[in-house]
Amino acid sequence: MGLFYELNSMKNYFTASEFACKCGCGLNNMNQLFIEDLNTARHLAGIPFVITSGTRCPAHNKRSGGLANSSHVSGLAADIRAKDAQERFKVIQALIQLGFNRIGVSKHFVHVDCDTTKPANVMWTY
Repeated sequence: MGLFYELNSMKNYFTASEFACKCGCGLNNMNQLFIEDLNTARHLAGIPFVITSGTRCPAHNKRSGGLANSSHVSGLAADIRAKDAQERFKVIQALIQLGFNRIGVSKHFVHVDCDTTKPANVMWTY
């Protein structure tokens, strides 16, 4: 069996509620292909991906300090908890291995998005 079989038979690690706006408004406009890629990255990392932020309605995005054109508002971004340096490394390594090319790194989370309206091949810190 190879990697192709393994990836096609892997379980879904996420539930829709993990990506819903945290303000309670019910918005959840996450891009399904993005979630499928995150699921594969989580499989490759071999550790849980705890989503601390997925979809954000414009009001919640503003309260969170997000930019007006945040990829969270369009359902193309997620923040993944990173409780220590080893976890942060595994998350970033899996995201890059899968081909994600927009990554933000914080002490407590890793931001990833697939927003093609923004520059590719970038990594920034918070």
